[in-house]
Amino acid sequence: MNVIAITNQKGGCGKTTFAINLAACLGRKGLNVLLIDMDSQGHCALGLGVTPEKSWASLYDVFMGDLALSDVIVPAVAPGVDLVPGLPDLALIEQRLAFRQDPETELFKQLAMLGGRYDYVVLDSHLALNILAVNAIRAAHQVLIPIELSSFALDGITRVREVVAQMCERHGGYVEIKIVPSRVNSRTRLANNLLENLRHDLTEELLPVKIRESVRVREAAGAGRSVIDFAPKSAVAEDFLNLTELLTGEVEAVAEEEITTANAAHPTSMTFSESMALAGERRVVLSYHHFLGQELQIAGDFNDWIPDHRVETRTFNGTVQKVLKIPPGAYQYRVIIDGEWQEDPVNPIRVPNDMGGTNSVLRVTA
Repeated sequence: MNVIAITNQKGGCGKTTFAINLAACLGRKGLNVLLIDMDSQGHCALGLGVTPEKSWASLYDVFMGDLALSDVIVPAVAPGVDLVPGLPDLALIEQRLAFRQDPETELFKQLAMLGGRYDYVVLDSHLALNILAVNAIRAAHQVLIPIELSSFALDGITRVREVVAQMCERHGGYVEIKIVPSRVNSRTRLANNLLENLRHDLTEELLPVKIRESVRVREAAGAGRSVIDFAPKSAVAEDFLNLTELLTGEVEAVAEEEITTANAAHPTSMTFSESMALAGERRVVLSYHHFLGQELQIAGDFNDWIPDHRVETRTFNGTVQKVLKIPPGAYQYRVIIDGEWQEDPVNPIRVPNDMGGTNSVLRVTA
């Protein structure tokens, strides 16, 4: 399972709305998703139009050892999405777990018991960095921090980083932190300036996608529906779908018309590329769905680190494509987005470089 914790110590960023809509978009892609509400207010159920029932149980019963996590799951609250509801008894968790050994591992152990039942688990963690929020971070493979574009946008991020570092040091492993601008009003100069500052200051952590401010989100929440269900053609629904594609790495490979079926595809280890036999070389197509309107270049071992040297650039149905013709092998590279060098945001395979950062790795098979 891929476990994603949605957290931010600062309020006003739409954290629960973010979690609901991310889970709903993952479910719409045909994935099995478990949304876990770790707040006693229970807003995830309300946001999906589900009325709490007296028979429901929550993580409180699980952490107390009375029930297994599978016993408290409410099925099919949205297409592809099950829910562990947040109930008022979660407010008692802090004092009940205070004297346990390693209390931050409770959720981690419970999720392990689910096996491969879900493709994704989305954790809507508590606003305060209490024992529930720490449990979410300990259980997660990735921490997503939605931030509102304001003068206080970076408030809360530092403390989340510290907790993530503590969990990794104490229990081993690696938890990736990614930041997503949320409730963005691109029509204001302030928002655009703040977004540019974030791109400069948070190059390694900032995802190349933003969630725009939209009345559709509030209307959907009021109707008890996700925005992809309430207004599927809205700009903000598109934003959440773009985020989902980025997280899942599911970027469509584009077939080359000039390649015949006799030249069978030779897939690389990259989920977003397609390579094909071509006179001893491979034609590799790297596709990016989120960068129209931005200058995107690519440089690496395959072109002497000269941006876009020997690289064909095309656009296809809103997708930017970078086409390479290279022999089989492993190549380090980086992408340059609006003049800023960085790792490929849709490629998780990376290695350290001599400059103190990391390069992405493209493996082309024989």
